[in-house]
Amino acid sequence: MRRRIVLLAVIVVAFSGVAGAARDHRRPVDGGHGDGPSRRAGRVEVMTQNVYVGADIFRVFDAQTPEEVPVVVAGILQTVFDTDFPARAEALAEEVHRYRPHLIGLQEVSLLRVQSPGDFLIGNPQPAETVLFDYLDLLLAQLSDRGLHYRVAAVVENADVELPFLAGIEDGVPTFDDVRLTDRDVILARADVATSDELAANYAVNFQVPFGPGVIDFRRGLAAVDARIHGRAYRFANTHLEVASIVPEIQQAQTQELLAALADEELPVIVVGDFNSSPDDPFPSPYGQLAAAGFDDAWLRALGAPPRRNPEGFTCCQTETLDNPESQLSERIDLVWLRPGGSPSPRAPRVLVRAVVVGDRARDRTDAGLWPSDHAGLVVGTVLLRR
Repeated sequence: MRRRIVLLAVIVVAFSGVAGAARDHRRPVDGGHGDGPSRRAGRVEVMTQNVYVGADIFRVFDAQTPEEVPVVVAGILQTVFDTDFPARAEALAEEVHRYRPHLIGLQEVSLLRVQSPGDFLIGNPQPAETVLFDYLDLLLAQLSDRGLHYRVAAVVENADVELPFLAGIEDGVPTFDDVRLTDRDVILARADVATSDELAANYAVNFQVPFGPGVIDFRRGLAAVDARIHGRAYRFANTHLEVASIVPEIQQAQTQELLAALADEELPVIVVGDFNSSPDDPFPSPYGQLAAAGFDDAWLRALGAPPRRNPEGFTCCQTETLDNPESQLSERIDLVWLRPGGSPSPRAPRVLVRAVVVGDRARDRTDAGLWPSDHAGLVVGTVLLRR
């Protein structure tokens, strides 16, 4: 998508001083204060971040026989422990503290529960309910510890999968527990942001795979709210689309459902998420579908020259174990999309103020050297006007 020329007069009058901020890649979008310059400019700051469950859950399909499944699941669970979300939550909270966005779209906000002894192998009559890790609670606690006041404005519950894992060997006999993963996408709103008209919906088209006597349904979904910031109202949506390499048609169908949910929206729309699609993907792809529907890729509308570090805006992906010493980000699939509201008018340009990739520097890692997530985040500060 070609970058459109923004009227120089609008930039000079409305955003004096922004160019200096654009040269400092680490300066917060709003100057580091909850309101400050962003209130004067009427700017809205948003963030998208895939927080990462902590392992490649699709490794479960590496099992060649049903008997191997508990062993493979145990290995996946061990990787989740090794990637240490409680520590990573601290690193993610530091990014939020640095930029203090009004709205945050989070993906892969996992809830992990266990049952001991497990009953999956006898039909799973009782789902696992003992909480092992609640990623949402852990992150909110870290935000609160930093004096940041965010609340859950919307949450959509996606895939909910329970499987057995090998818990140990007692007197030569293997013991099995169950682990249950519930995937969620979450919108967090800063305390001073009023929200309403919550939407939380799963897509009708999802990846399903036969597994044992049943089917694993990898549901994906959409969360959205109306948000009022500095007297202006926006529709803010957050999603995590299926991986194209599994079934591209599923990803495309989910994008069509997303667009249909926003088609009649009169407010300015901001859509964030992990789209599993980059500008390099051939049409039809989520990137091309959104662009064709009139959405602007925020990264391409950034004022000034791209940052010297990570100028391509890459956000994916670090290694599964997050301990790679050098960043391996090589794709731009975590995106912020903008669409003005109202009737078309060339006299009301859409102005992007700032776009910053976060969590992609060595100093952003945990004390143990883990990246905050396998994805970097993206923070965007924008004035999104009616057309």
